[in-house]
Amino acid sequence: MHGGVIMKQTILLLFFLLVPFLSHVCTASAQGQYLAAAELNKILSDRTFIMTDTDENQKNNHVYFAKDGKYTILFSSGNIRSTEKWNIDENENLCLRRARRSGGETNYITRCGKVSLAGTNALTLYNDKGEQINTLQFLGNGNLLDQFAK
Repeated sequence: MHGGVIMKQTILLLFFLLVPFLSHVCTASAQGQYLAAAELNKILSDRTFIMTDTDENQKNNHVYFAKDGKYTILFSSGNIRSTEKWNIDENENLCLRRARRSGGETNYITRCGKVSLAGTNALTLYNDKGEQINTLQFLGNGNLLDQFAK
């Protein structure tokens, strides 16, 4: 019985010693999870991805990020393309500009957010509030959109 009490005390002691260490590790990894501008630019430039929305619809669109700062989306319908601009801002956010056309007028909206790795061949995109909005799954180098057009 005496050995059981010592064992419980030892486990509690280890627990209290490890908890501050583990919380520091989690905090450090959470702060360092976003990709830096140079790395993000290298990962995206001249590559094609499948982009999945994280909302309940989970639409899959294909997207190509050109080196010149343009991106082209081939929507899930397979026959509509949209070409807009992408860049990485001074805060290392990925910014995607897109046009909203309504009643003969065109307004441009730019949305920016952080990006993190989501495995070996995938990225997670966040909005400006830090909420996940899309996942990008790497498909290949170059513009592969013609393979998916209907």
